[in-house]
Amino acid sequence: MSLSQVGVSTAMKDILNFAMLMRQFQQVISGIKDPRKASPNQQYALKDVLLSAFGVFFMQCASFLEYQRQVHSRNGKDNVQSLFGVTQIATDNQIKNILDQIAALHLFGVFEGVYRTLQSRGVLRQYEVLDGQRLVALDGVEYFSSQSVHCACCSHRTHQNGTVTYFHSAILPVIVCPNQSSVLSLPPEFITPQDGHDKQDCEPVAAKRWLQKHQSWFEPGTITLLGDDLYSRQPMCEWACQRGYHYIFGCLPNSHRSLYEWLNFLEANGEIQQVQHRQRHGKDWHLYTYRWLNQIPLRDEQPALQVNWCELTITRASDDHQIYHNAWITDHFIDLANVAEITSSARARWKTENENHNVLKTKGYHLEHNFGHGKKHLAALLLTLNLLAFLFHTVLQLLNPPYQQIRQRLGTRQRFFNDLRALTCYWVFESWQHLIAFMLEQSVPAKTMNSS
Repeated sequence: MSLSQVGVSTAMKDILNFAMLMRQFQQVISGIKDPRKASPNQQYALKDVLLSAFGVFFMQCASFLEYQRQVHSRNGKDNVQSLFGVTQIATDNQIKNILDQIAALHLFGVFEGVYRTLQSRGVLRQYEVLDGQRLVALDGVEYFSSQSVHCACCSHRTHQNGTVTYFHSAILPVIVCPNQSSVLSLPPEFITPQDGHDKQDCEPVAAKRWLQKHQSWFEPGTITLLGDDLYSRQPMCEWACQRGYHYIFGCLPNSHRSLYEWLNFLEANGEIQQVQHRQRHGKDWHLYTYRWLNQIPLRDEQPALQVNWCELTITRASDDHQIYHNAWITDHFIDLANVAEITSSARARWKTENENHNVLKTKGYHLEHNFGHGKKHLAALLLTLNLLAFLFHTVLQLLNPPYQQIRQRLGTRQRFFNDLRALTCYWVFESWQHLIAFMLEQSVPAKTMNSS
């Protein structure tokens, strides 16, 4: 099959592909004001700089220098031009110096464009639970740390020996679902010193900023927030409910002693409801024990918010060995019909660790690698580009059949990206579609593009 025949049938025209995603990206870039002073010596367009940097993360290169070596071919044209729409390729230092002047928030429109596209195509319905709720998991992550390099946006911690560690951290919200292996990245919120505040910024405060900034994305009452025990404090719960969010937050006995004193008292009086289910796991049977209670005060101090509490304990039936235990508070009313779904939704929060943080750290995106720190915005902007690359690959995996086929054929994520980088070292491809078609053996590089 020739390249002109690949993916152009009537049934395939509406498939979300890489070119569509890049058009959304380029549209947002076109609206960014160039921070540089106008000069006749200005060689590289802002569009070229941003797209070049994005290519580093999309191709999962370990460094800008490695990327520069890989994209330059011997034929007068480069894959960074044909795949990403770059006109002129700047050096890594030039890219970093320019990007340091651009705030990451200018790229948040790309996330929103992808979100709106997924919404309009009905993809987000696959992520709905609890009668139309979407689960947004909130969790912070550190993506830069140094005892010498720092900037005005760094947070810091002072150790007992007097040394100081400077670091960057951010909340990386994602849409999760118990029945979906993929998470959908949303714009980050950076945990950074705030103007007019003496105290260092923290995760719950940053979470509130994020929720306020992006509230217009969501229909009121359709989002359930997931968070660990750090979030299950009355100010955060009240704040979320006042703005139309639901919540399911972890709730540990050590940090909620008053609530658990109430639970112990009410349990002694037989007021805690309980049900147990058996589920087959391989050769073993697991016992799922659910306990719940509605309308219990979250704290001693008055006025105390009334919350709903639930707990899940999983044991192995053969020897009563405990496999899992956790408890949560929520504003969703809990009953026999939904307690299993509420706890399943709560447990989906682990996906922000396994399917988001862990993938970004250990599966080729090099989240904790220092691609560049800069003096202003560079570290945050590079993280944002990395998250966009991750989002684009996730969307293609969900919606693009050729991409799905090649990922399935190659088996592992590592082999897929190794093959991408190897092929683009030796050939220049007309487009991303051309590259994937070649990998599927549906096309071959044009003769004029073969390496000499």
